[in-house]
Amino acid sequence: MKNKLRQNVQSLQDAYASLCGLTIMITDQADKRLTEPSGLTEMAALLFGSRRRDAEDKLAVLLEKVKDISKPIVYETRSGLKILITSIRLSKRRPYYILAGVWVDGCTKELITARIQEIIAPGEWGDWTGALNQVPVLDQEAVSLIMKHLHTLADTVQALLEREQAGDYSDYDLQLMNLIYLLDPASPEWLQGILGIFARILGVKFAGYASVAEGVDQFTIAETAGIPPNCSLKGSSFFYGEGFLGQVGLSKQMGYWRNADRDLRISFFVAHGLKPKVMICYPIKYKNKLYGVLFAGDPLRPELTEGQADMGMLVAHQLAASLYHLESEALYERQKKRHEAYQEIVRALVATPDKEDYLQLFIECFQQQIDCSFMCLLLHLPDGEGTEVYSSSTAPDELYTLYAEDAKRIYFADGIPGFNLLNKPIRREWRGRQLVEHPMVFEQRLLGLFTIQFRDERQRQEYELFLQMTNVLLVTKLLVKLPLEPPSRADLIQLLQDVSLTRDPGEYNRAVTVKNLAQGLLEQMNRSAEEIEWISQAALLAPYDVELLAGYLGEIEPVCILRHMEGILSGSNGKKDPGESSCLYLAKVLIMLKWYTDKGRRDWKETLPALIPGPLVRSFEQFIHPPPDAALQEGSVRFTSREEDILESLLLGLNNKEIAEKLFISTHTVKNHITKIYEKLGVHSRSQAISQVYQATNRTDSHKKQ
Repeated sequence: MKNKLRQNVQSLQDAYASLCGLTIMITDQADKRLTEPSGLTEMAALLFGSRRRDAEDKLAVLLEKVKDISKPIVYETRSGLKILITSIRLSKRRPYYILAGVWVDGCTKELITARIQEIIAPGEWGDWTGALNQVPVLDQEAVSLIMKHLHTLADTVQALLEREQAGDYSDYDLQLMNLIYLLDPASPEWLQGILGIFARILGVKFAGYASVAEGVDQFTIAETAGIPPNCSLKGSSFFYGEGFLGQVGLSKQMGYWRNADRDLRISFFVAHGLKPKVMICYPIKYKNKLYGVLFAGDPLRPELTEGQADMGMLVAHQLAASLYHLESEALYERQKKRHEAYQEIVRALVATPDKEDYLQLFIECFQQQIDCSFMCLLLHLPDGEGTEVYSSSTAPDELYTLYAEDAKRIYFADGIPGFNLLNKPIRREWRGRQLVEHPMVFEQRLLGLFTIQFRDERQRQEYELFLQMTNVLLVTKLLVKLPLEPPSRADLIQLLQDVSLTRDPGEYNRAVTVKNLAQGLLEQMNRSAEEIEWISQAALLAPYDVELLAGYLGEIEPVCILRHMEGILSGSNGKKDPGESSCLYLAKVLIMLKWYTDKGRRDWKETLPALIPGPLVRSFEQFIHPPPDAALQEGSVRFTSREEDILESLLLGLNNKEIAEKLFISTHTVKNHITKIYEKLGVHSRSQAISQVYQATNRTDSHKKQ
């Protein structure tokens, strides 16, 4: 067996073992192993419930039993533990087998523990139960996934063995490079594993990766592979343009150097005990962002082939894509934490009546999220109290006092024009600090400033949306407490809807879809205009906590609807009140429409989360599934085929964007067709168009009955 083949198969086995979370061995019946997995003896001993010295003999007997298998199987022993086995069939050689194990079903683990206590001496119970506790518990879904992985591994190893038989080694490196996809980015050894593959593909002694943070002018060696222990390269740093690596970072182009040991730019490596003869370095960039540089070298080889350089470039591209996706996942986690912080701020604003307390709590929540060196909230309310300052503890109080005086002079002095009309952040430098000032504006009145010194532009961009959301909430809270010119309930509802749109446009658009469906359905059912208005507002306010809405708006009908909806979904009928009959009915309508929208309009009726009256469900089914041609049979109205498609989509409650995506046309084209449909039907809105179609359908049905 060629050493390179054995190394590649070993790398494949190690990668798949990490991917599956099991010990894996590749062997034939004669126990000529391609790989040497750790824990094999322990695996066999556990599997057969025997002493270690004869466990491997029983493993050979097992292979004889399954020698004719053609696809992955699960083998369960008398001990209750299981192992996966699949075969690798070759044309001119006895088959190899891949064994992966061991694991146990959750329902049998307790039985195995009891069995150990029955047949094993008490002094050995600890060893056996300890070993059993290390055995993973897998369900059927996990086993099915592992079987797919083993099937892929078997195909790959088969291809390598057949090429080795034919003397063709050209695809070894390609097979090896595919391992990068199997490495777990969450593992601490992920980057080192990539560097090991990178060095093996290039056939060099060592490899490394130097990272660079945005806004930083130095690269730092983050990880290395193949570096001798006496060389302290990891953790070292260099500037853009400095040495071989710095020049690649500056140009963002691949660099390759033969006779590198004769070039003075090798000094960075010489200073750390390395003197490579050949060096190659790739920029790691994705979507115009530079993450770092990937490099490799060898103290003996004089040069690399063009094919090796190309393979190295492929590894660099894969590493760049992986780092980008890791960054995206990290960004998602930070967004999730910001959303949780937003919910905490919302709860605090509702539960804390005292202005001093909730404003200081507001600042502390933000400080925990952003962790910046300067943050304060200035209020200039029209109640004669002057400018109030609320600050974090990250800077001296005197500094915040000085800033408040400066901001008051610039923004709140008499005769200052124009600023209160702005509703976007202002950037300015103050005492060497780059500050971002977020105005808190309602209509044409400047209520205050929320000022932050971000670490960098990236942090500012990440938190911009979060700041907009909480800014509007805080303005709403302040307006409720202001003694002069309090906002109307309609203003507060509009503010909350604006926040919902800013916070999650997708959720807001789904709420708009539910609102449109509710309007059309209730109009068709001849419900009152007040009920249609109530459920429309409730649909748009549904993303909010009910207690938050009650704190801002009081127990108005839309809040009552949402409270009933919450009670129905939680298994209680909710609070009794005079408006229960109407609001409770509308709550059931809203539950049905939200479920229909969230489920993607498939199997919605069979999986409703609450008991909805049958007549209501049937009315909705008739509303969303009318025959489009029924309206045409009544008079001279005729639609084009495209208009019929769009009309049908309107009846399904789709918005313009969803219709455009469904029909593969632009939203502008959708609007034009809808306008023509309105003209032909003599209506001015979607709900009127839907109602017109259903009325025509009912008239046609009546004629048919006659």
